[in-house]
Amino acid sequence: MSVAAPSSFSFEPLFFALAVAGGYGYWRLAKTVERPSGFRTFLFGLGLVLVAVPLNSPLETIAIHYLLLVHLLQNVMIADWAPPLLVLGLTPAMRAAVARRGGRWLARATRPRLVLPFWLIVWYGVHLPGFYDFALRHPLFLNVEHLLLLAAGLLFWWPVFSELPQHLSTALKLAYLGAAYVGSAFLSLALIFSSSAFYGFYEAAPRLWGLSAQKDQNLGGILMNGEQMLVFFAALSYFLMRLLSEEEEAQRALEGR
Repeated sequence: MSVAAPSSFSFEPLFFALAVAGGYGYWRLAKTVERPSGFRTFLFGLGLVLVAVPLNSPLETIAIHYLLLVHLLQNVMIADWAPPLLVLGLTPAMRAAVARRGGRWLARATRPRLVLPFWLIVWYGVHLPGFYDFALRHPLFLNVEHLLLLAAGLLFWWPVFSELPQHLSTALKLAYLGAAYVGSAFLSLALIFSSSAFYGFYEAAPRLWGLSAQKDQNLGGILMNGEQMLVFFAALSYFLMRLLSEEEEAQRALEGR
């Protein structure tokens, strides 16, 4: 059976449909709750692009036929990049409206003590060789893999940027983000330093750009480690600066009494 050319398009139309539905939902919130700024609209739109485009483009072709590196790039786009942009693209009033509609379910699902383990279980679980190879051979389960990553990412980032349905102090947010970064880093380190390929599917795949299966895996681990470092460093830096600002304000308030 011939393999699709790397430049050809492959599709997971479910995620294109999800992006369209997300755009419609955002438009409805903008009409009925609060009109967002142009910058927030840009962030939300970029998040939708990162959900739809990686899975409906030549990136999908290369990921499902040739390179683990590109498949991991897809995964970090929909798991680590799109979710925080989607949450940040909502105004506080929009988040409050979503929290009200999510009700008790969202309140439970976004509790840090529950969502952090869930996020880590999904992160490691979908990258287990047995599941990963099976998903690559069965498109339905590949959709499940990507849905799990997107859903876990949205639930994980919700309590970081939203004050509802529960409020986390800045110090707790720092601890939450730090634990997530440390807990998730072992997967990328294993991929970086492995001396043999983990995934049988990619061992048997046609080689592209002169990359062996092992080198492909090592580079994928470097990509994953580097992007997580940047994402979490940015978030941790922001909340560390905010914590210092809060402490300065509290100190000035004490001195002013």
